[in-house]
Amino acid sequence: MPNIASVLKDKIVRLTRKEFRQQVEPLRKQVLAQRKTITSLKADIDQLQRGIKVLSKEPRKNGKVDGDPTAPTTRARFSPSGLRKLREKFGLSREAFAPLLGASHQSVYSWERGSNRPRPEVIEKIAILRGMSKRQVLAVVEQHGPKAQKPAATEKKATKKKATKAVPE
Repeated sequence: MPNIASVLKDKIVRLTRKEFRQQVEPLRKQVLAQRKTITSLKADIDQLQRGIKVLSKEPRKNGKVDGDPTAPTTRARFSPSGLRKLREKFGLSREAFAPLLGASHQSVYSWERGSNRPRPEVIEKIAILRGMSKRQVLAVVEQHGPKAQKPAATEKKATKKKATKAVPE
């Protein structure tokens, strides 16, 4: 004859499992539905990221540059020989040409050699200068004349040094 305690225990375990299944099954279905949703969202993200890569590689047809909103709106070309020809067209030295671009004469030298490339803002300034006439550029240089007088002060120092060397001891 079976023991009443073991029969009662088996009955309790069976009823507990049945109750547990009834409460867990809706949660299991909900978890499966959420996993499917997550999988489809991941697929959408991957597809969008591939689209972004494709679009970032293509040049825009309207000439605007992607990315920084403060960046220039058109993409200007730059070549070292073109910069030198432009400077020579205006008849300016590197020292006189550099302030027009907001750079040093050494920077202009390295750009003309092709060892460095100017920033996009400077390339835009070069593009603006390309559209100006020699007379307009010289007028701009004349307006910024006081800044260009610094080398004259160094010339005075050099002449003083020559004068002191010329004095016999």
